[in-house]
Amino acid sequence: MSSRPDRVPWHRSVAVRLGLWFFLLSSVGAVVVLGTIYLLVARALEMREREALELRAEQFAVALTRGGVGAVRALLEQREESPHVRSLFVRIVARDGTATFAKTPPEWTTAEETSVLVPDGWGFWRPERVQSVRVPRDEQRDFTIVSRTLPNGVLLQLARSTDNRAALLAPLKRTMVSAGSAAVAFAALAAGFISWRATRPVREVASTARKIISTGDLSSRVPPTGRDDEIGDLVEQFNTLLERNSSLLRATREALDNVAHDVRTPLTRLRAGAEAALANAADSVAAGEALAECIEETDRIRRLLDTLLDISAAEAGVLGLSREPVSVPDLVHDVVDLYAMIAEDMKIEISAQVPDALTIMADPTRIRQVVANLVDNAVKYTPNGGKVFISARQAAGHVQITVQDTGPGIPPQDREQIWRRLYRGDSSRSQRGLGLGLSVVKAIVEAHDGTVSVHNDPRGGAVFTVDLPAGLPAPAAVRALPASQTH
Repeated sequence: MSSRPDRVPWHRSVAVRLGLWFFLLSSVGAVVVLGTIYLLVARALEMREREALELRAEQFAVALTRGGVGAVRALLEQREESPHVRSLFVRIVARDGTATFAKTPPEWTTAEETSVLVPDGWGFWRPERVQSVRVPRDEQRDFTIVSRTLPNGVLLQLARSTDNRAALLAPLKRTMVSAGSAAVAFAALAAGFISWRATRPVREVASTARKIISTGDLSSRVPPTGRDDEIGDLVEQFNTLLERNSSLLRATREALDNVAHDVRTPLTRLRAGAEAALANAADSVAAGEALAECIEETDRIRRLLDTLLDISAAEAGVLGLSREPVSVPDLVHDVVDLYAMIAEDMKIEISAQVPDALTIMADPTRIRQVVANLVDNAVKYTPNGGKVFISARQAAGHVQITVQDTGPGIPPQDREQIWRRLYRGDSSRSQRGLGLGLSVVKAIVEAHDGTVSVHNDPRGGAVFTVDLPAGLPAPAAVRALPASQTH
């Protein structure tokens, strides 16, 4: 007995693992997207402030170069009413590091704080170099600083205090955190629902298999999913496998029952013959006849078992086939010659009409067995004075071999049953045989990737049609094989 539990633990469930992976990937994706948006917005705001401040620095640098500190002072007084100029911090630092001019915005606190926030020498004192530096002050306000070194060595510094963090970025961050949390929660619910729903057919397959293993009931089936994907195909193929196994087991049971029934008679005869031989041991002639009958019944049992093994091998796909080009006219001619004497004794006309050089790729021995069994079946059920006609034709890459008789035909209720092993219809109970001829035909034809079918001709008689893949191309000439008839 298996030690595995009937149910998979939740931590080993494929649905749980798929859900966790989906949840993690969705969460990471949401964090990455929202974080990227936040950084891009913050970067855009910073760039906007820096570009505006650098534009101002360019204006003041031109004024300082042309008119000195007085020009800078006049420019500030001229644009004092502008909020962008009123909020500016402007400082001019000489080459020796001393501040020659400084203008601090009213909202800034003290000069000491200013000197700490915007230290002397910011900009590395490199000639012809513009430095734009963002100096964080606290979580609510930032300083954007631009340092510009003029050709005469004087350093011009402009700075502005901004509240982008408090006014724009902080609310944006709160919104993104809320949206991200909602997205993560939704991802968790969606991951659980999708993974559980996607793996439901797999659980149903496992449940059905578990039920079959525990009860042995092969009638159980997985409910169809109606999905045109890999899961739907898995369910369909699993149900097909169950159906085929059920059919094989049912056929095996029926075959065993029929074998037990059919073997009982020859075994009884075999025992009776052996007893007769023992009882007539003094009479050599009678003992010899009894032993000959024993041999005959033994051969009959051996043929029955060999035929059953061939059918089983063909149905299992392990029947050995030696495929080679087979001439259909020659094959049919051989079978007609084989049954010519039997047909003559029964006053049955047997004839054939087959195109010349019609060829199939097949095992010649097995295909001859197929045609011979069909002809034997036709001769067996055709009354005296009847006809058996064999024909063949090629169409669309296939070769069709037809065997038609003028017998009683096959009742509709028996047309699906005649292919079963050891099956005999009511009209054939009195016929001597193994009841395996048509089963062998079907098994061998399907082993050659072909099909066999039967229907009744409206004029009377049964028509068996074997459809096989064609071999070499054949010309259209038709050869009529000689007919055999006894008057």
